[in-house]
Amino acid sequence: MLKPYRRTGFAILTLVVFSILETSQLAAQESPQKRESIHLQEVLSWFPEDTETIAVARGPFVLPSTTTPIKEEENENRVLKDRELAELFESLPLSLFGFKDGLLLPRLKGKRILLGIEGSRHFRPPSGLGQMPYEGCAIALLADNLDDDITSFAKNNRKAVLRVEKTANQEVAVFQEKLENDIWTTFVAFPNKRMIAVATNRDYLEEVLARLGGKKGNRALPNDLPEWKYVNTDLQFWGLRHYDRSQANMDPSSPFGGKKSANDPDEQSIGLTLIFDHSIGKSAKITYLSDNKSIGGRPDETLLSMGKGSEAAALNIKYRELEPGVVEGSYTLNNLRQVEFFFFVFLGMLGHAVYI
Repeated sequence: MLKPYRRTGFAILTLVVFSILETSQLAAQESPQKRESIHLQEVLSWFPEDTETIAVARGPFVLPSTTTPIKEEENENRVLKDRELAELFESLPLSLFGFKDGLLLPRLKGKRILLGIEGSRHFRPPSGLGQMPYEGCAIALLADNLDDDITSFAKNNRKAVLRVEKTANQEVAVFQEKLENDIWTTFVAFPNKRMIAVATNRDYLEEVLARLGGKKGNRALPNDLPEWKYVNTDLQFWGLRHYDRSQANMDPSSPFGGKKSANDPDEQSIGLTLIFDHSIGKSAKITYLSDNKSIGGRPDETLLSMGKGSEAAALNIKYRELEPGVVEGSYTLNNLRQVEFFFFVFLGMLGHAVYI
């Protein structure tokens, strides 16, 4: 069952799932207690108001400087070190930084990241196999200045770059690559000396850059959403998805409109959250919200069950009803087998499902 996940060769998984085998010594030296204050309200104001999913990793931390494919013979029962698991969650919001076999990553070698965040929307089915295309942007806020600008980055990667264009008064390097049957276009900008933005869609990036430049507009995921009650934004990692009903006919991961290729149908679904705090153990918690007040009596029939198969059973899922229509699932993430399966399914919950 696990081998197909290991053969998935997309940038999103190359960096996110496979990078746990290259533990960063610099990251291990950073103390979570030294995190600088990041104003969440300001950060969320950078993203378009119809953003559906957000994923956040608080620093300081550093990313691996290369992508390392997982070995087929790697022991699935190998217990992950605390640092490896934390590194995995740190990398998740910045998975887009692994485009083109990670050519951006050497630029970040040793750079401390104060905050990694990705906003995304409009999830679509792939042409065949592979990850679902989507519109989104990943942003890294750095503690130190970058050593170069987008012009030198494009020049040093002239064989890989498709073109350099101007978007919202910013120079943007554009790249393309074929992943399975789909052509992915990636847009890279350095909005200032301490920020890198990588996007999958020009319009989404243009809105982000315009907002960074002072444009006003309604922020992504406003404070009155019920999901915020179940997210501690001071934790090292958290994520949130508020389902967009307007996308139901086009998004196979949407819970609306009956059973689809990448969803758990629930016409009364609201959204979900995820939190991970490595200081309290190797477990993650997903909270699912629905206007169906009876789901607490059958949590194993919701998306929290992760399919109910043997792989899900290995996660030792514990359910807890927080209030009518709100159920929390707790997942054990101790060994490689558990972690691979958890992230494979959880990425789908966020709209980043991979067809295999």
